[in-house]
Order: sequence, then structure tokens, then C-alpha cells
Amino acid sequence: MENYNMVPLEELFISVCGIASAYVERSKEPRSENDIPYIRPSHKQYSSIDAFVDKRRIPEDKIFPVHTLYVSTDGQGSHTYAYVSACEFVPNSNITVLLPRREMILTEKLFYAQCITANRYKFSYGRKPKGERLNNIYLPKTVPNEYKEFSVKKVAKRLLTEVCSFEKAVIQDQRESALLVPLEEIFDLHSGILSSEVTKQKEKPNQSWIPYIRPSNRQNTSIDAYVNRNAVPPNKIFPADTLYVSTNGQGSHTFSYVSTSMFVPNSDVTVLIPKRKMSLQEKLYYAHCITMNRYKFSYGRKPKGERLKKLLLPECAPDFIFDYQVDHVIQEFQGVLEKI
Repeated sequence: MENYNMVPLEELFISVCGIASAYVERSKEPRSENDIPYIRPSHKQYSSIDAFVDKRRIPEDKIFPVHTLYVSTDGQGSHTYAYVSACEFVPNSNITVLLPRREMILTEKLFYAQCITANRYKFSYGRKPKGERLNNIYLPKTVPNEYKEFSVKKVAKRLLTEVCSFEKAVIQDQRESALLVPLEEIFDLHSGILSSEVTKQKEKPNQSWIPYIRPSNRQNTSIDAYVNRNAVPPNKIFPADTLYVSTNGQGSHTFSYVSTSMFVPNSDVTVLIPKRKMSLQEKLYYAHCITMNRYKFSYGRKPKGERLKKLLLPECAPDFIFDYQVDHVIQEFQGVLEKI
């Protein structure tokens, strides 16, 4: 963040610790309108709900509203990830809530969440981002004007709300699905191309060069390089809105995404082509369903070949998916992200 005055995190935020699980009564599902999420550390925001707690039995100073910034302070695979809450919540003792010392709009909180997460490499399970270590992370004193000027407040607010309800519905649907079938009954699988068979460039020389995709635990870091589409076999080039799966990497396997542009997958990425006509909403739904099966695999047990083909998925998407208006929200939000 050159050209910006850097200050310790504690100059921008007041740190508030969460409440230990020993002091709360948890339930797997919400039992009434008074039950709200009990948040744990996680490398993905949608999997950060540990349980639900009755807010009437929680101290008021441990209940935080929607759009609150918080940080995961423990867990080898979860520490330092920072998010802005999509709903009212109670943090566990391995979550630190950051309350701004000055008024901040949503885009500023999202900006600082990204900055804090970017410091993850400095910590580990044995060196947790707690106490003074967290307070002494250096952050830009002010948010860049070009970032604040993005008209994302409405879009981000809507996206946070819709992602929260969407993920909850996906989880509920997987629990109650009437019929599960092997992945191969829904999709045709196509392997990527070895890096030794393509010529790569770090930068994009012209419009003929398109992303060469690798496995990644975040879609925005999945571009390995760029390749000339005129020098790649046509059957290895896939259009925007194509579903694909990371099939290798200890920290990357099984993560599934829907492409935002034309691309070429590497040999550790498997492309899934629907056997029937499928909307963008359905592809996003199946990407989440596949990713949620990540716990079944590891670096030594990769989601490749028969393992991937036999992965059980709902035969069809639930009705709410078809009413979920994500197209223009995602396109607008992606347009903003490209400018950041």
C-alpha cells in the first residue's frame, strides 16, 4: 500500500473478544427468532457458523449487528481471515470483533477486511494473530478515494444478505434432498492441459491471450498465467459461465467455481459440462455443493477420476435457485472487483 500513511490496527479499531463456548448454550438449528449465529474461525465466511444461540441469554456486549468487521484469530487453516458480518451474530472466543474508532461505511469495512486478510502470511497456528500481534498489524490510515467512490455500497449490502440466505438454503437442501445421484450423471468431465504443452505469459499481450487456470482456494488467485487461445486445442478452451473444480493441492483441492471469462484449465483442474441445459444459478448452486464435499478429500486423496465422478449431488436444484436473481448482482460486483 505504498503512498498511504500506515498505522497500527489499534489506531483504527477497538478490539473486542468473543465469548467461550462453555458460557453459551448452542443448538445446531435456530429454534426461534431469538436464535442467531454463533461464529467460529473459518477460511470461508459461509462455513463460519458453528451453531445458533439464544441472544436473550447472551451479554449485550457480545452481540454484534450486521456489517460488523471481525477476524479469525485461531486455526491453522482459518487464522487471520477477516469478514464483514451478513447478519447479527455472537463471536466465539477465537474471534475478535473490530469496532471502528470513527464512522465507517460498508465499503471501508470491506476494504479493511481484505487488508487484514492479506497479512495472513505473518501468522501461524503457533503464532496467532491475537492481542498485540493483531493490534500491531499495519493498515492504511485512510481508504483510497478511488475505492470509496465505487458505487458498491448497495451492491455489497445486497450481496452479503443474499449470500447468507443462499448458503443457508444450500446447506438445508443438502440435508433434506430427496434424491442424490453421482456427479457423472449430471456432468461430463473434461481434463485440463499440462503446462508443458502451452506457452505462458505473466501478462496479457493482447486479446488473443486468455487466463490459464490453476487450482486455488480463492477464485481471484486462480489465474496462473495467460495463453494464446490460437495455440491451444479448441477442446481445451472454455467460455465464461463454465463450472470447474480444483482437483489438486492441499489447500486448493475441491474448490469449485463458475468462470467469469473464457479460459484454459491446467491439468489439475477438471471442467464440468452439464448434460442438460443449466442456468447460471444452477451452476453456482452445484459449485457450492461440490465445494462443501471438500472434507472428504486431501492431498493424498484427490478428487480426481472415479472419486470425483462418484461424488453425490442433488439430482436437481431446489426451486428457490431459479428465483435467486444473482446474474446482474454478480456482474456488477465483478466489475467493481476488477477495478480494485
